[in-house]
Amino acid sequence: MSISNEMRGIRSADETVSDPASIPREKRVMTCAEFQKVLPYIIDGGGTPEQQEHLQTCHICSDLVADLRYIAEVAKLLVPMEDPSPRVWEGIQKSLEREGMAKPARRNM
Repeated sequence: MSISNEMRGIRSADETVSDPASIPREKRVMTCAEFQKVLPYIIDGGGTPEQQEHLQTCHICSDLVADLRYIAEVAKLLVPMEDPSPRVWEGIQKSLEREGMAKPARRNM
């Protein structure tokens, strides 16, 4: 059974390819799966020419990269969380003690 070139992300003169490995590397086109494996490197450093070509020609992957870059930028705007009050920690300690998961804390008197 042959697999279509479009499904494999391969350019070739034939309509179908039974063995993608037989296609010379320079005639192959990066697939979305291959692209997504290197996605962290692309977001940080831009990627190789092959990866950039895929990014320019694949709207699915370019939308994904745009969304991830947006999320990363917006996350920088999040306000750092303040530490809870000592009362919260005391409540957690008491709950753990009641459940037998912690020894009673020493209290200075």
